[in-house]
Amino acid sequence: MSKALLVLGASTYQVPAIETAKRLGYRVITTDNNPSNPGHVLADASFRVDTTDLDGVLALAVRENISGVIAPCTDIAVTTAAHVAEQLHLPGPVPAAAHILTHKQYFREFLANVGFACPRAFPLANDALPAVGLFDGRKWLVKPNRSSGSKGIFIVLSEAEFLTRVVESRAFSVDGSAILEEFIEGTQHTCEGVLKEGKVALALLTDRDTAPPPYTATTGHRVPSRLPEAVQTRVLGTIEEVLGRLGVTSGPFDCDFVADGERIVLIEITPRLGGNSLSRLFQVALDFDLVAYAVRNACGDTGKLPPSKPPKCSTVLILGVNQSGLFHFDQAKFAALRHEPWVRALELDFERGHPVKQFINGHHRVGEALIAAANRDELDRRVDELKARLKLVGA
Repeated sequence: MSKALLVLGASTYQVPAIETAKRLGYRVITTDNNPSNPGHVLADASFRVDTTDLDGVLALAVRENISGVIAPCTDIAVTTAAHVAEQLHLPGPVPAAAHILTHKQYFREFLANVGFACPRAFPLANDALPAVGLFDGRKWLVKPNRSSGSKGIFIVLSEAEFLTRVVESRAFSVDGSAILEEFIEGTQHTCEGVLKEGKVALALLTDRDTAPPPYTATTGHRVPSRLPEAVQTRVLGTIEEVLGRLGVTSGPFDCDFVADGERIVLIEITPRLGGNSLSRLFQVALDFDLVAYAVRNACGDTGKLPPSKPPKCSTVLILGVNQSGLFHFDQAKFAALRHEPWVRALELDFERGHPVKQFINGHHRVGEALIAAANRDELDRRVDELKARLKLVGA
């Protein structure tokens, strides 16, 4: 009998893990609270157990006699995956580490306690301001304490904006709480990689594009990063030290950080595959199937890692529209773009005329694109060209 993999979540960004596991010969079981998610129809068996239900998912895992559990591209299921892995003696992060890394407030407190740079943050159990005098010309972020996909995250500049956003932010949090966090000026980046024996064995460090303020959702990743080599080396060392202090020494990880000159501030880091099609970019940039590695690793099967090398110049774009309405785009130019040699992939999620929402979090995407180029300057020009030719709008 083939090994069984339990995939926590079955939305768009979990589909590659499901498809990859099937291709590798594993029996795939999916579960979440949305039976209409596309990954369920691809699985060998699917269930409607919420991915935050530790006892319910554990009982399901026991019944299905799983060999591995994985929570790709979603923070809120990482704690459950760690719990199940520990109880069934399967590969996975220790629950204590997963708990800290997926609760924004706990992670901020951990960073401060061990002496790492981190933004000031205040817990928000209700809708009241945590202190007076915070809005003195500085930017702040209101964030759900436990969520994913940039849902409920807003940049706020005043008490009035805070009061407008905090209720919505708390509503997106699994535990109903939020944090008010200092906005760190600098450039946005992500590091997707693999730990082996406590060291970063393979990594892709990106320049991260985001939606216009007051939103922060990821709209793309570009490689190679424009960060100086010395800063990139320091990032990898910081990731190793932070995860090592929490007892995470192997497996895939995803990290968002801000670079302000020589200063590096970790914003989030979780022991899982990253979302926003980062694994797809990983494949194009480094010729390595990170999803297959993560699937095998979750089931205790050894995967071989290639030697590190510079990434090929490429980008993944998460496409969206700037206002809600009916989806429109230039169909002739869409068809022509798909035949351009520098467009590796271009996919739209909806037909013309379909209702779409303004892109303010990952659930509002309307498609994605993969672009390759000879260098970063050319890559940046190609990104602008593709967007100008497609003319994606909601009207």
